[in-house]
Amino acid sequence: MTKQYLFPERAEAILDVTKAPYFADPTGQTDSTEAICRAIDDVMSAYERAFYETKEKLYAHEEPDALISFEIRKVGQKHNVIFPEVLPPSRIIYFPNGTYLVSDTLTYHKEEFRNICMDERHMEMNGQLRMVGQSKEGVTIRLKDSCPGFEYGQSRAVVSFLRGECSNIAMTNAFENITIDIGAGNPGAVGLVFFANNAGGVRNVCIRSSDPDYRGYIGFAILHEKISAGMAQNVEVVGFDYGFLIKPTCHFTTFEHIRCSHQRRYGFMVEQTMVSLYDFYSENTVPAIRAMGINSVVCVVNATCRGGSEIYPAVKQDSGTIMLRNVWAHGYGNVLGSYLGTIGMDQNPIREYVSPVGGPYTLFPDTLPRSLALPVENPPEYEWEAPEKWVCVKDFGAVGDGEHDDSPAIQAAMNSGARTVYFDSGVYLMDSPVTIPETVEHVHCMYCSLASGPNLREMREGAAFVVKGETEKPLHFQALFAWEKFYGYMRLLEHASKRTLVMRNVHIQTAGLYFNTVEGGKVFLDDTCCTIGGIPGAGARTKPLPFEENLKYSRQTPCYHFKNQQVWCRQLNPERSLHEVVNDGGLLWVLGFKTEEEGTGFETLNGGQTEVLGGAFVIGMNKEVPLVKNVDSDVSVFASTYIYGPFGSFPLVVEETRGEETKQLRNTDLPKRSLWLFNLPLYVGRSKKK
Repeated sequence: MTKQYLFPERAEAILDVTKAPYFADPTGQTDSTEAICRAIDDVMSAYERAFYETKEKLYAHEEPDALISFEIRKVGQKHNVIFPEVLPPSRIIYFPNGTYLVSDTLTYHKEEFRNICMDERHMEMNGQLRMVGQSKEGVTIRLKDSCPGFEYGQSRAVVSFLRGECSNIAMTNAFENITIDIGAGNPGAVGLVFFANNAGGVRNVCIRSSDPDYRGYIGFAILHEKISAGMAQNVEVVGFDYGFLIKPTCHFTTFEHIRCSHQRRYGFMVEQTMVSLYDFYSENTVPAIRAMGINSVVCVVNATCRGGSEIYPAVKQDSGTIMLRNVWAHGYGNVLGSYLGTIGMDQNPIREYVSPVGGPYTLFPDTLPRSLALPVENPPEYEWEAPEKWVCVKDFGAVGDGEHDDSPAIQAAMNSGARTVYFDSGVYLMDSPVTIPETVEHVHCMYCSLASGPNLREMREGAAFVVKGETEKPLHFQALFAWEKFYGYMRLLEHASKRTLVMRNVHIQTAGLYFNTVEGGKVFLDDTCCTIGGIPGAGARTKPLPFEENLKYSRQTPCYHFKNQQVWCRQLNPERSLHEVVNDGGLLWVLGFKTEEEGTGFETLNGGQTEVLGGAFVIGMNKEVPLVKNVDSDVSVFASTYIYGPFGSFPLVVEETRGEETKQLRNTDLPKRSLWLFNLPLYVGRSKKK
C-alpha cells in the first residue's frame, strides 16, 4: 500500500469530506456527489470573496496608475485585478479511506468566476483546489454504473478542475492519493480533467474502468488553455479509449512514472502541445504513444511498450517534433511510425532519436551530438509519522495574521525536538531568518502563505529559512504557497548544509526560491515555482512604474542558484529573473520547465553538467539575452517556445564559450514550430571532446 496521508485532527486547513457540514458517505452506499461539491464550492467561494475585496480596494483608488501589489494595479485608469491581494485561508479537501459513490462531475459551480484584465472579464479563477486522499488503494471515487449523462458520445468528467475555457491563475491545484473508478456502462466518462498554472500536480493516482470491455472515453485529460507547468507522477490508467489525452497548445506539462493498459485507441496521446514523458510503461495492442499536430513537441525517455500488434507502431508521430531515448517495443510492427519514415523492430530499442532532421545542434565540431544522459535519482521517501506527534507553529505563539512577526515562534517550533513541524492556515509574517535544525525531518506548510518584514526584505544574501545540520536524514519541505506580500531581495531557502533536501509543491510568487552556501549536497525539487518580482513586462520598460520603488526586488537575483550541488528537478517554473536557473559547477537534471520573459533560462558555469528534457521558454522581449548559456561546461537541452506575438521572440537561443572562444545559436538557425514559435530539438555543448 502507498503511503498514508494522515493529518492532525485539529488542523484548520483540512476539510474532511466525511465530517460536518459535508457528511460524505465513505461506505459507497449513498450518493456523495452533493456533499463533495459543497466542499469544493466552499473553497472556491472563499477565494471569490477575497478577490472581490481586492477589486473594491483597487477601484476605490483615485490615482490613474495605482499599484496595490505586483500585479494588482491600474494602467492608465484601467483596472487589473488578476487575483486576491491576500489569499483566503488555505484548505485541503481530504478524503479518508473509503468508497465515495457519485453520479455527476465533482467540480465547482461558479458560472461567473472570472478575473479582470484592463477592465474586461478575463480568465477563470479556479486556483487553490486541492483534493487529497488518505491512500491511493484506500480511497475510491466511484461513478454509478450506467449513469445518465455518461453515455457514448459524451465527454463528461468524473472530477474536473476547470469548467470554463481557460485560466492563468490555477496555482497549486492538486489531486493526490486517490483512485477514480468510472464503473461499468459509462462509455462517455472522462476520469479526471486536470488543470494547473505554474505549480500543481496529480500524484499517486489510479484511474480505471470497471466495464468488462474497458469502455470509457478518456482516463486522464488536460484539455484547456493555458495549462502551464502541470505535473503528473505515479499515475496509472486502466481502460478507456484514450488512457491520456493532452492537447492545449500553450506552455507545458510533465509526466513521470506513468502506466497505462487496456486502451481501445491510444495509450498516451499528445495533440498540438509540449510534453515530457519519463519512465513510461504501456501494455496494449493499440499504439502506446501518439504525437499529433505540427505544434506537438514530445520528449520520451525510458519507455517500455508491450503487447502490441503488427499493424501498429509502438510510437506514432503524425507531425511535430519528437525526442526518443531508451524506448523499447515488444510485439509491434515498428518501434516508430513517423511522417518522416519508420524505425523497425530491428533497431529496437531506440537509443536516441530526434526528429525532424536537423538536430542535434552543436556549436563546436568535436562535440558528440548526444544528450548527456545524466544519472537520475528519485527523491528519498519519507514515512509520515503519526499526526499526533506533529507540532504546529501556532502552539508556540505564531499568529498567522500577516501583521505580527512570527519568526521567533516558528523558530521555537523548529527547536522543539519534533520531527514534523506544520503551519496551519494563515499568513505568517517573517522578519528574520528561521533555522531548520537537523532534528526536523518534515516541514508541512499546508499551503499557508508568508509575508516578509522590512528587515528580511533587505537581506540580499539571506533567506527566510536556513537548513543546517549534518544528519544523514533528509529534510522534506512541502506544500507552501507564499503570495505577493512575501517579496524582497532575500530568498525562501538557504541550504547551509550538505543535508539532502526534498522540496515538493512549493510556489513563491514574488521572491527567489533557493541558494546554497555549503557545497556538495543533494537537492530534489518536485513541482516548484518562483518569480523574481511579479510585475509582467519588466524587461520592456525603460523606467519603473509609478510606486514600483516600494516593491523591493532585483531581477539580477537567480530564481534558483546551485553551487557544486547534485540537483534533480521535476517540473521547474522560474520566471522574470535575468538568471532564472544557475548551475555553478554541479550536476543539474531537469524534467520539464517553463520560464517567462527575456532572462537566461539555464546558465551553466565552471564545468557543470546540465541536462534539460523538455520545456517551454515563454514571452520573449526580442533582446540579445541567451536562453541557454554554457561556459566551459556540459549541457544538453531539448525544448520549445511559446511566444504571444511577432515582437516577443528570443533572438539569441544558445551562447557557448570554450576558453576564449564564444559561439552562438540563433532562432533563425532552428526549425519553426509555427508562426513565431520555434523549437530547440536538442542542443548539445561540451567543455571538451567526449
